[in-house]
Formats: sequence, structure tokens, C-alpha cells
Amino acid sequence: MMATPTHTQFKFLFLSIKRSDTTAKPCRIAVTASNEHDARLMLVRDYILSFAGRLPAQEVAHA
Repeated sequence: MMATPTHTQFKFLFLSIKRSDTTAKPCRIAVTASNEHDARLMLVRDYILSFAGRLPAQEVAHA
């Protein structure tokens, strides 16, 4: 029997600009979290964020 995770994790993708750099170019940042709010909380202090996507974060088993 397989164990079911209690909290599903996702990989959230954001287009971001560093707050402290006025000449910064947008770059992609990925973070793993259970929801978008938690993902943003991890990054919002240092970056201005624009949501770009959400992917499952579970590993794929190849037979």
C-alpha cells in the first residue's frame, strides 16, 4: 500500500524582478509550496512577482 501525502506540494513558477535592483531584468523563479499564497510569502520580501504557473512537485517513477 502506498502512503498518501498529507499536503500536496506544487512547484510554483513566477516571473520576478529583484526589488533592490532598479535595472533588473525579469527572471523566472521556481519555489515548492502547498499553495500559491505560501509560495509568494517565501519570495515577496525580495521580489516583485507575477504568477507564471503551477506544476505537480511529486517525483516520477520510471519502470
